[in-house]
Amino acid sequence: MDYKLTERERNILHLFAQGQESEAIAEQLGITTEQVEQAALNVLYKLFGSSLNHALDSAAPTEERELVGV
Repeated sequence: MDYKLTERERNILHLFAQGQESEAIAEQLGITTEQVEQAALNVLYKLFGSSLNHALDSAAPTEERELVGV
């Protein structure tokens, strides 16, 4: 499995690990809060996406499960 994070994703992950909020990260990097949050979601998907999909596949048949907001 390939977990390649972009430079922006690595930077944002590092800043979150330091305890910074989305707004502070956005200001520091000169991007929007929405871009910070999207990058954070990308990191979660890249690192845990296959595990989440596997867990969902094990939990319920396809027709019974639904992801909201994806």
